[in-house]
Amino acid sequence: MEPLYTGPCTVRFQDIDAAGIAFYGRVFDYFHDAYVAHLAARGLPLHQVIARRSWIMPLVHAEADYRRPLRFGEAYRIELRADPPGRSSYTLRYRIVDLDGQLHAEGATVHVCIDLTTDRPRELPEELRAALSMQEERSG
Repeated sequence: MEPLYTGPCTVRFQDIDAAGIAFYGRVFDYFHDAYVAHLAARGLPLHQVIARRSWIMPLVHAEADYRRPLRFGEAYRIELRADPPGRSSYTLRYRIVDLDGQLHAEGATVHVCIDLTTDRPRELPEELRAALSMQEERSG
């Protein structure tokens, strides 16, 4: 399956622990940065979704597996894929690979779309469903 999004990821000084490798929790920052960049690239900037205040997509599950250390100053590539979405939820899958294609970390996040007027799950909006698809959005 082709990634929905591929982008750069560099381990910054503030991301590392005393051993000089990325602190384990930072991979979730990298995952989230890729997710936000993907949504923006598909015409759904997260800050605008939040500003509308009609629906949100909070995390209900997150996981990560660490295969190789992520080292300070090294460049990586993060890949984002989406499982076929459900009625009100979706799963995103992430891989962080080095420039030689070696896997360093992978993980997943599960989100549920919530209607802010009822605080209950709601059907995924079409614009979000389209952003989770490999197909280009059609205009007109």
